[in-house]
Amino acid sequence: MTDPSKTGAGFVVVLGGRSERELGVVRDLGYRVLLVDEQVPWHCMSWADAHLDVDLDDRDAVAEAIRGELGDAPLAAVLTHTEPRLPLMAHLNSRLAPGAPGLDETAAANCRDKWLTRTVLSEAGLPVPRFARADTADEAAAAAADFGYPVVIKPRDGAGAFGVRCCPDESSLRKAVGALLDAPPGPLPGVLVEEYVDGAEYAVQTITHGTDTTVLSVFRQHMTPPPVFVELGYEHPSGLSGPDHDELAKLMQDTLAALGLKDWISHTQIRRGPDGFRVIEVNARRPGGRLVEMTTAVSGVDMTEAVTRQVLGRPQAAAGPTVPFARYTSIVFDKAGTVLYDEYTPDPGPSSPIVEVEVAPGETVQPKEHPNGGVYGRIVVYGATAEELDRAEQDVRAALSLQVVFTDGLEPAATDSREFKSCC
Repeated sequence: MTDPSKTGAGFVVVLGGRSERELGVVRDLGYRVLLVDEQVPWHCMSWADAHLDVDLDDRDAVAEAIRGELGDAPLAAVLTHTEPRLPLMAHLNSRLAPGAPGLDETAAANCRDKWLTRTVLSEAGLPVPRFARADTADEAAAAAADFGYPVVIKPRDGAGAFGVRCCPDESSLRKAVGALLDAPPGPLPGVLVEEYVDGAEYAVQTITHGTDTTVLSVFRQHMTPPPVFVELGYEHPSGLSGPDHDELAKLMQDTLAALGLKDWISHTQIRRGPDGFRVIEVNARRPGGRLVEMTTAVSGVDMTEAVTRQVLGRPQAAAGPTVPFARYTSIVFDKAGTVLYDEYTPDPGPSSPIVEVEVAPGETVQPKEHPNGGVYGRIVVYGATAEELDRAEQDVRAALSLQVVFTDGLEPAATDSREFKSCC
């Protein structure tokens, strides 16, 4: 049982926290942390003031366990940075901290369910690809025949492009739908079938105060060509003109308002096809990979701290310094083999590169389009000009000396040490 005499400004319950930064921000603001998860990892326990293991799929049990752990200690808010836990976070706030600002249950559901996202936005007259929900391969084929090929097949929930595939014909569509329907059942039945929008893609990060949305960053996003979508990198500036940027900002304001998002953040994918901007995904969370740090660099706003302050009703910190150019390059491979590289740690500094390789030297890797391939790390560089970015990235690659070698009779491993195979 927690000692209520040591609670200070109260507790913040953090669901599924994995980053010391997530918990450190809460404590820096004068609150204590109760870390709640199915099984709290040992390395995370020292970052929290208390921790609790509980079945997160049983909402009532989670609420009662939190009440029992906190006793008379005040609860300021429930917070998560983990997308699958957003609906639970919203539900717990409504029960345990009613009136606290932040994502509510309606907005959480609207953003988590891709079919519901498109339904709400379409009914509001906002631009989305043509779409349909399908519970069988026959239903999916009928929708695709109506839209015209190619179409995109994806699960109704999830992130990181898991299970997403662009299908040029009915045969590939039935195979993709079958794979999703044969997978272990998730909370949302069926699959989403949508028109493929061919055009430039942008990752848009926002913060919404009340109902007023501010765009923090717009990154030009680079992907592999269909049929799979692997994130190759991002760049700032995005290349959009001033009027186009204003149009995109207005679209984000209207989109998040329609979905009911208030006092929260978002990471949204937008494509610009022949008919203009189309909303592809709305994620009610910060971006993955290192796009949070890249957003901080170009906007001066740390999304992790900003959303924490938002749900606690605390004033936002003043924006910090910014850089005019930034580039994020995913580490991917064209062929299978054994990866070798030199350990490299950049010199510390405000514009120091971020370098992460998520497999150890000697591990086997797969091509980027392979189901077990994808993204193996990232390089983020900053500069005053595009030429500075080129030099900085070249310096990092030279220091890493990253290479893939081939050994006769060596089969690439089915799994590796990565937690994720995608950036965002």
